[in-house]
Amino acid sequence: MTERERLSGPDNAWLRLGERTNQMVITGVVVFDEAIEFDRLERKFDETLLSFDRFTQRIVYDALGRPKWEEDPEFALESHLHHVALPEPQDKETFEEFVAGQMATQLHPEMPLWQAYLVEGAGDGNALVMRIHHSIADGFALIYLLLGLADDPSEIDLPIGNLPDPPDVGEGDPPDIDDGGGSRDDARGLRERASGVVDAVKGGGRAAAMAGKAPLTLADLLTMDEEPDTSLVGELGVPKRVAWTQPIDLDVIEAIGEEYDGTINDVLMAVTAGGLRRYLQREEELELAEDLRVTVPVNLKPLDRRTADLGNYFGLVYLELPVGIASPRDRLQTVKSRMDDLKRSPQAFLIYALLLAGGNLPKPVQDLVERRFHDRATAVVTNVPGPTDSFTFAGEEVEDIFFWVPQSMGAGVGLSIFSYDGSVRIGVATDAGLVSDPEALVDALRAEVDAFESNVE
Repeated sequence: MTERERLSGPDNAWLRLGERTNQMVITGVVVFDEAIEFDRLERKFDETLLSFDRFTQRIVYDALGRPKWEEDPEFALESHLHHVALPEPQDKETFEEFVAGQMATQLHPEMPLWQAYLVEGAGDGNALVMRIHHSIADGFALIYLLLGLADDPSEIDLPIGNLPDPPDVGEGDPPDIDDGGGSRDDARGLRERASGVVDAVKGGGRAAAMAGKAPLTLADLLTMDEEPDTSLVGELGVPKRVAWTQPIDLDVIEAIGEEYDGTINDVLMAVTAGGLRRYLQREEELELAEDLRVTVPVNLKPLDRRTADLGNYFGLVYLELPVGIASPRDRLQTVKSRMDDLKRSPQAFLIYALLLAGGNLPKPVQDLVERRFHDRATAVVTNVPGPTDSFTFAGEEVEDIFFWVPQSMGAGVGLSIFSYDGSVRIGVATDAGLVSDPEALVDALRAEVDAFESNVE
């Protein structure tokens, strides 16, 4: 019999969260300065991407209905890697339409859960569009994957430190937090895994304070009010829309942070708040909300402990963005204060524990917990710092990278912030029935950066 490996609790939780209107698929774009040849891309994938086992494995279910990774006996790279060309006029709009169309297309459940497209007519050269199911990896694991595909990973610097060697060199140390996988399938095993998360909360200098806050924090999470009834939230549909900002100079973001005494992340979250405020003003909905709640992923597994197994090792925090505050300075200071509070909170660990438990318990239990979080956030906002300098892939320089997170649980907007080679891109993904014109959000975000920059000495 083919060897099988049980999905971890969090990986299974994200698998279960996928549905027709919210497929839980991360979509990324790599733009090349000069067009890369398809046969070179094929060889690169065969030599590097397929060394990550998840890209040749499918999900099957045992007699008890538990999902497991299994090598796909019918795997063929040509079923996952495709060569396409945009229709004329091959501009940004046609590229956006192509990506949005892929977002509405389901991955085949009996095959490895990923697809890739080399797209001619996109960018100065061409572009690689990849779709990877969230059950395979989180955003930080995909950084590990990205560097594993680079021609020379050792030359890539990250603002958050170096990642471990790619899988053909070594898989690093075991994780700090038990992922819930393996063979311990009984209730006692689940208690042990949950205890591992509690131990993680108790670890470090803030141990007592965080552990003491856990019961109240969990109660607050489970009793959150629904979000204001703006056009940004509601029932999701199948069609999606995508857009992205022009590159934003990272030096500008750093200068804003210095001027306003905030971190780069504080500034980007304040820009998000201001962009959403401008959008609500445009829609004549600003009076509906003083705050909009967004979910923000928080990495819980050190990058030097990431391995070729990829996986999901992150929690979530719920950040209240002060869209009702008119002053950009006051908005940034409020965002900074709230982010500082969340950094001292066990909220991310508790959400991770809920995902771990939900993915190991019967699906109706997870569904019950999920309903408590439905319509509790307007958007998903993720910020992943990427390489500080450009790198090459299959001999061609990567000009740009941006990506989109899936929307979930009633949130009609996903904002994905990624820094690369001295610039920041914000990818905007929206549900077409809720936000049909994501360019309006892109324009609002850019206007907010300009407003901050105009006040920097």
